[in-house]
Amino acid sequence: MTPRPKPAGAGRRLGALRRRWRLVVLVALLALAVAVIWSVSRPPIYEATASVLVSPPATPSDRGTAGQLLNMRDEQQVARSLPVARIVVERFGSSATPEQLLRHVAVEVPGGSRILHITYDDRVRSTARTGADAFAAAYLAYRKDAVAGQVQSLVANLTREIADLTAKKQDQDAVLAPERQATPSQRDAALTLREAYGRQIADLQQQRRALQGASSVDPGSVIQPARLPGRSLPGPLLNAALGLAVGLLLGVALAFVYDRVDRRLRGRDDLAELLDRPVLTPIPPLNSWRKPFGRRRRTQGLVMLEQPDSPGAEAYRTLRTRVAFLASRLQVTSIMVTSAGPAEGKSTVAANLALALAETERDVLLVSADLRQPRVHQFFALPNRSGLPDMLTDELLRDGKVPASAMQDRIACEFWSVARYLWVIVSRPAPPKVAAQLGSDAMRRLLEAQRESFDYIILDCPPALAAADALALAPLVDAVLVVADSGSTNRSAVARLREQLDQAGGKVLGAVLNRDRSSPGAYQYEA
Repeated sequence: MTPRPKPAGAGRRLGALRRRWRLVVLVALLALAVAVIWSVSRPPIYEATASVLVSPPATPSDRGTAGQLLNMRDEQQVARSLPVARIVVERFGSSATPEQLLRHVAVEVPGGSRILHITYDDRVRSTARTGADAFAAAYLAYRKDAVAGQVQSLVANLTREIADLTAKKQDQDAVLAPERQATPSQRDAALTLREAYGRQIADLQQQRRALQGASSVDPGSVIQPARLPGRSLPGPLLNAALGLAVGLLLGVALAFVYDRVDRRLRGRDDLAELLDRPVLTPIPPLNSWRKPFGRRRRTQGLVMLEQPDSPGAEAYRTLRTRVAFLASRLQVTSIMVTSAGPAEGKSTVAANLALALAETERDVLLVSADLRQPRVHQFFALPNRSGLPDMLTDELLRDGKVPASAMQDRIACEFWSVARYLWVIVSRPAPPKVAAQLGSDAMRRLLEAQRESFDYIILDCPPALAAADALALAPLVDAVLVVADSGSTNRSAVARLREQLDQAGGKVLGAVLNRDRSSPGAYQYEA
């Protein structure tokens, strides 16, 4: 049989979210609650912003300062530097240290502009506004001193250059003196250099006078003073939205992690993939208690008899239809019902399937082949003082030369007619060497003898991984029906079950997903 293709990665992730959506919602709601509580309990923080337009130094363009574009990234760092914070402490009498003040300051530069947005946050609204204005004024003061220092440095450089050129001009004057008796060519060269030096000196002197004559240095100006903030930022609504978003992301991550480490079955598709066989039908959870005549008593799970019109009974009729189709197509008469582990509902499925098949007026034999913990007799309130173990140890079945008529007469005395078209062979408590008996020639002859008398033989067998009984019986039956519990069956157990059945020669007909809650609306019915 061609293996089933594994679902794509996106499909597996969506499946994990569908299975764990409650976890995602729970984590998201917890994160939302934490965000709301934190927003309500924490003191409000207010923000105020002052805007400063930065001006370039007013220096001559040919000296390379005024013609240069401002590096606003550097100015942004200057605005929230320690020197500026020290000015705030000195001029405005702040009790905080410069380092503490800088924790409340943020400076932004709108793209392509010469504007600084200086923001100050504090738990007091008026302090937030005062802090923003103080840092704006301190930045301008620091920058004014810095620009003034640049101008003084430039004046000093110009003075040195004028002195150097003056000395060179004097050297040329010495060449032109009468006592030097310079040649005509030397005099011409000296005259040319003296005139050039004179022009350069005059130009530099003019630049120096311009710098020295500047009455003030313009570092920039405050174009928008800080306003009194009206509400705290971020607000409760924003905090709640952020908390919800973080909760959703964390919930999705936890859902993927939990789904990866959870070894339980993940639904019908997962069971079908592990067995490489179809899931014939899911069976809904059945009510465990009834109230006949006002008294409470525990039912035995025969929904086909006790609640024939319920969705649970309809699920077994669906199972009957699909089993009958596969049985006719594959020429199957004997079907072994087993599970990977105990308490997965295989006895309940076997009994209800037998009842459902009998409804179609087909002769059905239900065999209690779980010799360790038999339950079939409890469903139908039958005694279990004798049954299958006695038949398997009977000399008539063990002797292959006994006539078929005599064998059938011996077997028939162990039959219980529990419903129209349905007979049951019960099992008494476990005898020794259970696995050897189920895989014996006597068991094979018993099954062969009943093929002519019954349309279907349903065998309730023990869990395949809990005991070797089911594996010993598997090659003697026509097909195996695997029952898995949607809430407790382990995925690795299903994989081991398939592997052991393949090795034992068992032919898996399909699977039943018991107590499936994937469609709870379809499974609601009155007890």
